[in-house]
Amino acid sequence: MTTILLVDDEDLLREGVREILEMADYSVIEASDGLQALQLFAVSDVDLVITDVVMPNMDGVDFVTKLRETFPLVPILTISGGSRVVSARFGLDSALLSGANASLTKPFNAKQLLETVAQLLSEV
Repeated sequence: MTTILLVDDEDLLREGVREILEMADYSVIEASDGLQALQLFAVSDVDLVITDVVMPNMDGVDFVTKLRETFPLVPILTISGGSRVVSARFGLDSALLSGANASLTKPFNAKQLLETVAQLLSEV
């Protein structure tokens, strides 16, 4: 079974995305920030990462950068709130520059999420 590490500090968003992914037969591991995600990634067999950009403790840009240092090939999808973005550092472009493979702007729908996940997994 394909395992996805889902990283977002918003509980409701994480729950909704997890349900969508599990209904599509993906196994989901959850973290609420980049630090927790790095710890989970180190002890789990993860096929794909979905991460928010703006989070406490370790934001998505730093998380993606750190993950890429050790795991250069794992597909990474960044998600961000679009109008909520408060600085250029947290734009999706900066996440892509730090090594993410694709990005989605919140709110996104189940079809967009599942199509992007399938595309990223097919490229591995």
